[in-house]
Amino acid sequence: MRPVAARMAPADELRLPPEAASVAIARNAMAEVARRVGAPEGDVKLAVSEAVSNAVTHAFRGREPGTITVNAEQGQGRLQIRVSDDGIGMTPNLESTGLGFGVSLIARVTSEVQLDSSRKGTVVRMAFDTNRGGEVV
Repeated sequence: MRPVAARMAPADELRLPPEAASVAIARNAMAEVARRVGAPEGDVKLAVSEAVSNAVTHAFRGREPGTITVNAEQGQGRLQIRVSDDGIGMTPNLESTGLGFGVSLIARVTSEVQLDSSRKGTVVRMAFDTNRGGEVV
């Protein structure tokens, strides 16, 4: 599966396969949006990388691969980025070699983070303050 969009306007959407290359595609696309709207680019890159990497690694364990969706919207002084998947939700993975710091790292670099998980997938909503106020770019 190839990404549907390579360039994004703030309200556009990426639909990505659960492959390692998707992490860089999402990170670079969201970094461009962050630059345009005045959000902290390094924080956006780190948080998006963590969220997409978690989806690539954990979302489709034990089942057919699905889709990871990344979208961004800007308004009211914030960049809102949503990373979602149609995987198995957040379930314990005793075989994981990761340290489990991804969510706390995302929380540290965002203004706000919200996680929703069910058997239909996981949604990570992240907000970053911008220097553009209410302007929609």
